[in-house]
Amino acid sequence: MENKKASIQTLNGLHDMMASYFTSLIQSDERLQPGELSAILKFLKDNEITADVLESQPMQNLVQQFLATEEMEMSF
Repeated sequence: MENKKASIQTLNGLHDMMASYFTSLIQSDERLQPGELSAILKFLKDNEITADVLESQPMQNLVQQFLATEEMEMSF
């Protein structure tokens, strides 16, 4: 049986194309579909990409938005 495994170079190229594709989805003006968002999050998780809330301004902004939403909901 012939070995049909892709080369590391091919796999690295595919990985780069996926990262570029996901980046273009995020940067577009269109709203992401739930499946697209799930695929992006899985890609990041599978590649062990994380963010430290204390070092990431976008993450800090997200926390602040969440807290503000929680406060508004609690005031009703």
